[in-house]
Amino acid sequence: MARVDRDRRFISWKGMALGALLLIVLFCVALHWVRSNIDSLQTRDTTLQQTVNVMEMDYADLLLQLQRVGSEGYVENAARETYGYIRKGEIVFRFENPELLKGYTQEEYQIIMDEMRD
Repeated sequence: MARVDRDRRFISWKGMALGALLLIVLFCVALHWVRSNIDSLQTRDTTLQQTVNVMEMDYADLLLQLQRVGSEGYVENAARETYGYIRKGEIVFRFENPELLKGYTQEEYQIIMDEMRD
């Protein structure tokens, strides 16, 4: 009878060891799955945060534009740029090669403009 008890005890230790090994494997698989989910969620969070930052900047730009839209200067500038309107008595200079003026300083550019007016 003593031998049967020893065999039962041996089987139960084998079963416990196998069960513990199975639990360790399941824990490692679950841990890997959770870590990969955390990584993907952190990546998505970073992407969404960047999108929010861009949208906040766009919102601020739109607020500034909304403040300017009703102003007289904005309407006048839009009419000039979009429709080519000029005031009575104004002279409009259109340069065929505006890239030629890129090397000039603001003062030099102003001298050229003054010479053209005279």
